[in-house]
Amino acid sequence: MAELNVERFYERLNKIHAQFLKHREGSTWNAAHCISIIRGPSDDENIYLKSSMVHHYLFGYELPDTVLTLGKGGQCTVLATKKKCEFLEPAVGRAPKNGSVTNLNLLVRNKGDENAENYEQLLKAAREGENGANVKVGVLTKEFKNSGRKEGSIIIGWEKKLEESSSKIEVVDVTAGISLIMAIKDEVELDLMKKSSVLSNKVLKHGFIPRIEEVIDSSLKVTHEALAAEIDAIIEDPSKINLKVQKDFVQSCYFP
Repeated sequence: MAELNVERFYERLNKIHAQFLKHREGSTWNAAHCISIIRGPSDDENIYLKSSMVHHYLFGYELPDTVLTLGKGGQCTVLATKKKCEFLEPAVGRAPKNGSVTNLNLLVRNKGDENAENYEQLLKAAREGENGANVKVGVLTKEFKNSGRKEGSIIIGWEKKLEESSSKIEVVDVTAGISLIMAIKDEVELDLMKKSSVLSNKVLKHGFIPRIEEVIDSSLKVTHEALAAEIDAIIEDPSKINLKVQKDFVQSCYFP
């Protein structure tokens, strides 16, 4: 079963929070009081949504139909299914004392009241320290209220809650702020990029070029799609070109 890297989770969450606090009043964060990352259902047609990237960045995995909020005071609250909360449970109570993130609170989906109490808890966390004043909640605007979501999902209810006049919430865009933070790679990400570059080079040298030479020399007719499929298969299973890389550790980010 997958396990959360707690140390990396807090290191990156603190990185987001620190930059949020420092530049919150600027145009990249639009004076938001709270960040709300809303991850919808899995979408095979659009696998590089910003929310999906944030999940991989923080958790190492994607957790569909999940709401995460991060307030100015450092409270991080996550609303998800029981199984996803169990995945995140090891991080509860383990926030580093030298970071600005103070706590992780997990809310388990409750079908009984359609998450009414959970939404109130999320709203309370978003309004932390604002004493009844209107609050700006930062979201990834392009994904907010996106089509294709199932009625009754966690995120639809939360989006509706944010737009209720009684909530006194103004939704603002924080996509630019999130993007700037994730553009700066840490040591783990740089190492993965180096390894990916080496693998890509090996596939080009020992897979693609020999195959192109064979097609030309033998006057074969091969479509671009068929050739791309062959190269993609090599990337997914490097043993095809005698590389000792476990295929479980490799995934093609784009079809060639």
